[in-house]
Amino acid sequence: MPRLFRFTLLLALIWCQQVMGQAAEIDKKHADAVYIAIIIDDLGHNLQRGKAFIDLPAPLTFAILPHTTHAHQIAAAAHQARKEIMVHLPMANVANTPIGPGGLTANQPKVEFLVALDAAIKSVPFAQGINNHTGSYLTQQPQQMNWLMSDMKQRDLFFVDSRTTPNSVAKIVADEHQVFASSRDVFLDNDRNPEAIDAAFQYLIKKARQDGSAIAIGHPYPETLKYLKKAIPKLAAEGIQVLTTSSLIALQHMRHLEQRELELHAHPAPSVAAASD
Repeated sequence: MPRLFRFTLLLALIWCQQVMGQAAEIDKKHADAVYIAIIIDDLGHNLQRGKAFIDLPAPLTFAILPHTTHAHQIAAAAHQARKEIMVHLPMANVANTPIGPGGLTANQPKVEFLVALDAAIKSVPFAQGINNHTGSYLTQQPQQMNWLMSDMKQRDLFFVDSRTTPNSVAKIVADEHQVFASSRDVFLDNDRNPEAIDAAFQYLIKKARQDGSAIAIGHPYPETLKYLKKAIPKLAAEGIQVLTTSSLIALQHMRHLEQRELELHAHPAPSVAAASD
């Protein structure tokens, strides 16, 4: 195994151990195990609803809007319940609709951009990562994504691209900055009809079975809460395990590194002697 690859793999494994918290989260006895992460977005406005989602019996991840009335209380409650917290960072969208306080736009000079980012992160205690709220415009901008990912790398935060546009470069730039990152696979409740939520959830499971893991984003709607209350207890019997988002990203990176290792063994680089023949 090449020395650089071994070093990269070691760093990934160390990071995985740090972010997982509990080693039992991932059952390493089953290489074909299927994992999902569920992020609940748009929290911070309604304390009672936020706590209801925190009480769900699974390690969901809670994405809290910065500078909202109950951001601190919901973050504290989630932290006390050993749940994972993210900053649901507002970003400019193509429709130019209001994005809320603490948002990032393409019109901000770099200093102003970074000040707004710092204030947003500080307004959500215990946050370990960031995902974008709207952002269909800003996530297409390489310069602003470079500013964001450079700052996140220094803070050791992970990133999830909410994928509000197929033209996003956020994940690509995150990878360039070696920020641990992934992308949303499914929105659970764009349509709040129970049948539509079920269809989205079943697609999540199908995607996870196909790829080994998948990430869903839902919102603090009563319909979503009611559905997850019924769906979550059934997952273990179906061979599906819910992970925190950071743990799932770590798992995805481990599997990616393992795949690269297999490819290197299958197609080894030619030796110097062979290359000179």
